[in-house]
Amino acid sequence: MFNHSIIRLFSYSVIQLFIISAHAQWFPYTLATTPALSEADSNKFTLRTDITGFFKNNEYFSPVAVGQTLPGVSILLTADYQISGKFRAEAGMYAVKYSGEDQFSNVQPFIRMQYSITPNFNMIVGNLYGGVNHRLIEPLYQWERHFTDKPESGLQFVLHNDRWFADVWINWQHFIRRGSPLPEMLTFGVSTSYHLLRPSRRFGLNIPLQLLIHHTGGQIDTSSDPMIVLGNAATGICSKWKITDSWLRSVGLDIYLAGYYDRYPNEDLRPYKSSLGVYPVLRIDAMPFEMMAGYWQTKKYYSFMGEPLFGSFDPYHPLNPEKRLPERKMIAFKIAYNINLLKGVQLGTQVETYTDLLRNETDYSFGIHLRFNDRFLFTHP
Repeated sequence: MFNHSIIRLFSYSVIQLFIISAHAQWFPYTLATTPALSEADSNKFTLRTDITGFFKNNEYFSPVAVGQTLPGVSILLTADYQISGKFRAEAGMYAVKYSGEDQFSNVQPFIRMQYSITPNFNMIVGNLYGGVNHRLIEPLYQWERHFTDKPESGLQFVLHNDRWFADVWINWQHFIRRGSPLPEMLTFGVSTSYHLLRPSRRFGLNIPLQLLIHHTGGQIDTSSDPMIVLGNAATGICSKWKITDSWLRSVGLDIYLAGYYDRYPNEDLRPYKSSLGVYPVLRIDAMPFEMMAGYWQTKKYYSFMGEPLFGSFDPYHPLNPEKRLPERKMIAFKIAYNINLLKGVQLGTQVETYTDLLRNETDYSFGIHLRFNDRFLFTHP
């Protein structure tokens, strides 16, 4: 039944090609990268420099999550050549340097080819526009993974215009050959939304659909590990009221329903098989400030890539009953300041709190990032 549901969701997402032009969910937009190709870059050989210094301190004391401080710099250097406004190829290196470590982490080549099927529809092969670019809500994706995870790689289709947004991708995390002692690993994702009303109107409504499916296992490996197929999905309705002639730019109310399902449950690793959660979120945009407050309620929830504070157990200690919170009632509050300082230079700061209403305790985090992202003309034939 679950496999058939996956096929139906995948087919529906690809055929309908859902698209959105605004960010319904919260994330530091200063970390996002647009996949759009410009005719102005045609027949140019350029150097791209994307360097982000970050500091994020998670003061977590919950049984389901452990606090951690992330100080470091991520570096992406690539050279690219673009043919007209239709095709671009780029190659370079990616690495992360954490403060206090002598060596680099996640060092790997970065290779991406991109074809613009239409001005609003792009196919990407190789390294993807991943991380926060997928615009996933926190119960599905912990946004600090944008710093800590390796760049995603595989196949991606991104479609966007003034009414729609669709991001469909496969992130191939572990490639195997015949006889490999380890199983293959991949994540399939869909992030879509459709504006019900024209963006020119002051009041807007859109319908999101988000899906993440993780698969471990294969037909050509020799591993005896059990197959893993688990996933998270979210949908709901998002509203936004634009305000003119005011310091307050917009106010929005989003209501999400998020789910979890484990196709091959293993109680030693994941004690819960399935669950649903509700997540209404109030958003306020007073640029350059953004604020949001959300209420999360669920039972026996797990997200393999989500913010761990939304879950019901610590995935690093799944057998410890003291590391479980089967029922969750939590208020999440965030305030962020994001601004473009100079051409290619963005600054972002944020404070996040998570108040567990059943335990009457608050976990919090705060951080800052400074990003330099620009492209320089190397030659012009």
